[in-house]
Amino acid sequence: MKALILLMAIVMMALVYAEKNIFNVLVQDTNVVKDIRAEEENICIKLAIVNLADEITIRISSKDKDLYRPWFNGSVDLQSKGFRGNDVWSDRLQTQANYVEYWHKGRLVLHLQRAIYAFITPLLQKYL
Repeated sequence: MKALILLMAIVMMALVYAEKNIFNVLVQDTNVVKDIRAEEENICIKLAIVNLADEITIRISSKDKDLYRPWFNGSVDLQSKGFRGNDVWSDRLQTQANYVEYWHKGRLVLHLQRAIYAFITPLLQKYL
């Protein structure tokens, strides 16, 4: 009975968090990624001026730094290239992934975790 009540509470909280679709920032190098905006399934970033022409590699996964999902091209790495305007939102990504990683010159510069995943996983592990 206790597990059933807990499960109902988790589902109700999940619906609230799912509407917001918020990401937790696990890692952010503000020298590369100035700002982040997440709305529903969309993520946009602002890069620092000195990095506008640089290539950014994006990886998405269901599990933290593991089980990477392939992109439309079959690779787990998506290369984002090209000129980006100064002080504009760029590198828009639409995903339902639990984790999103942005890499710059071999370094993890932005690591996002879907907030609903961060909320539910510990509860399920503890009580079920």
